[in-house]
Amino acid sequence: MAAAAAIGLCEDDRGIPRSLPLLAALVEEDARLHAAAAAAAASQPAGSDLVRAFRGRTVPKVPIRDFLERIYVLVRSEAATGQVIRVDGTCFVLAGVYLTRFIGSHAARVAGIVVEPSTAHRLVAVALFLGGHSPKNWAAVFEAASDRAIRTGEIAGLEERFLRAISSRLFVDGYEFKCFCGVLEKVPLPPRGSCASRKRQADAMAGDEEEEHRRVRTCLPPPTVMSN
Repeated sequence: MAAAAAIGLCEDDRGIPRSLPLLAALVEEDARLHAAAAAAAASQPAGSDLVRAFRGRTVPKVPIRDFLERIYVLVRSEAATGQVIRVDGTCFVLAGVYLTRFIGSHAARVAGIVVEPSTAHRLVAVALFLGGHSPKNWAAVFEAASDRAIRTGEIAGLEERFLRAISSRLFVDGYEFKCFCGVLEKVPLPPRGSCASRKRQADAMAGDEEEEHRRVRTCLPPPTVMSN
């Protein structure tokens, strides 16, 4: 179990923790499993405020893995308000634990809310927000990473609903943390690109990361807006 935790927190050639793509794969698999039922339900008005809130007005088009990687790159590289904001592999494990608690909560079961294509991004964003114990200005990063589908102003309300559903249970002991790392390690990771030349691939990915950072960086509001 300790070995699973160590593997989950190690980083790849770009400095991306392994727990990020593993969490993304878990969320994407859940979303696929519930996609058909969610599509049928979407034709009817949402009967719950919780479902309406996490569906939002706009569903992000960016895949969950890319969404999380954008967040990671922006948070790691930017200190737009002069604050040093850190996110690491631990944050993605904690986010997974919190998301599991939320989906298993009485409030979520009564509302009938699950991880599906229209709720996945907001659910994982708030879980990561709590897992990172982030300053409020991190909400603007979610807006940029989602191509403005998730608005900065949404995050506070979503956080409040999420915390209420899990009764503000944020403490995760070492055993639960290691157990969830073990869960993540069982998630099959879809292949990404060719393995023919690892160095060439790593160099290309590093370039892509920098380009993505520049592109999404232009979407971030100026520091005076983020700090409000």
